[in-house]
Amino acid sequence: MEGNLQITSSIISASRRTDIPRFYGKWFAERRKAGFAEFRNVFGGKGSVSLRDEDVHGYLFWTRLAGPFAGQLRLLRGAGLPFAFQFTINGYGRELEPHSPPVASAIEDFLATSGRLPSPQCIQWRYDPIVLSPSFPESWHIENFSRMAAALQGATRVVNVSFVEPYRKAIRRMADPAVIFRPVDPKRHKTVTSMPNLLQLRIEQGQRLLDRLAAVAKPHDMQLRICSNPEWRLPPSQCCGAELFEPYGEAMGRRLASLKPGPSRAACRCLKTVDIGMDNTCPSGCKYCYVVTSQETAMRNFKKHHPVSSMLR
Repeated sequence: MEGNLQITSSIISASRRTDIPRFYGKWFAERRKAGFAEFRNVFGGKGSVSLRDEDVHGYLFWTRLAGPFAGQLRLLRGAGLPFAFQFTINGYGRELEPHSPPVASAIEDFLATSGRLPSPQCIQWRYDPIVLSPSFPESWHIENFSRMAAALQGATRVVNVSFVEPYRKAIRRMADPAVIFRPVDPKRHKTVTSMPNLLQLRIEQGQRLLDRLAAVAKPHDMQLRICSNPEWRLPPSQCCGAELFEPYGEAMGRRLASLKPGPSRAACRCLKTVDIGMDNTCPSGCKYCYVVTSQETAMRNFKKHHPVSSMLR
């Protein structure tokens, strides 16, 4: 490990690929004690990164429930380490999110998490992805989004959205031919370009819904932004950007100013991060997830996981 250790000058992402705050808090604690974490990227390559406090600019956490991680957040605050959140609440229920926390619990957790941050600017709500189908039509989204936006007013300033991606894994796991996916990009979605009967969202249909959601968000002091879906007219998201960490002061701003762009996919505007998560490790079971091959695989890896391991699996 020592010979390949990456001394990062970036943000540690924990994680786009799995919910570390909810499911892997003990592992995160052990990795900080050890001073490093190992991981495999989506191509199977192995890497390791220093988690020594002096080597980390800050942490960006991706979660649906931060409460189980409260002890680790206290330790980070005590060490003076900046951290921010991308926090997902969609409200689809067991049909699409069988093991996600109930909306009321997630909102309560979001509010508590926001209240312990330097500013609501440090936490962004992800209403992501937007799934359109007969079970979840436009009217359902307007009503669902409106309730949550009202409940989260004052706790965040940004809500990030995108439409569900037509990745083969997601299409297979959703198993619903009535779901309308983001239009197929032949470069990004090569394996599904020839799939028959794949429903694709019309640009004007998607824009109409986004405009209505943006109009709902505005009086609740939130700006609706679009994540890596440039075909629709909305301000673009920057899920890891200097804005999230600005409340931590000028010194943090100067450190982030040195970071290069580190897009994770086409149209992504994020700064460079090192992600210590791994695919096929999240047991939430969300049907639209494209980093999990199957729920059985994810559960098997979750049960086999040991908190003192150098990597999640």
